[in-house]
Amino acid sequence: MSMDKYIGRMVVIVYVDKNGSFSKRTIRVLGIRSGTVRAYDADKRQPRSFELSRILAVQLVTRHAS
Repeated sequence: MSMDKYIGRMVVIVYVDKNGSFSKRTIRVLGIRSGTVRAYDADKRQPRSFELSRILAVQLVTRHAS
């Protein structure tokens, strides 16, 4: 999965951790290096790292005008 196009953008990911637990996270992708996505987790309000191979789905967060 290519995440390069999401650098600097907010996305929602579906992620499976090393224990097999699934989570849905809203993150801002900061960079990608050696198979690891560095990001800011909007829900936890902290920087986080995610293994690229454990990201199952990505959806760009779009803002709608009302």
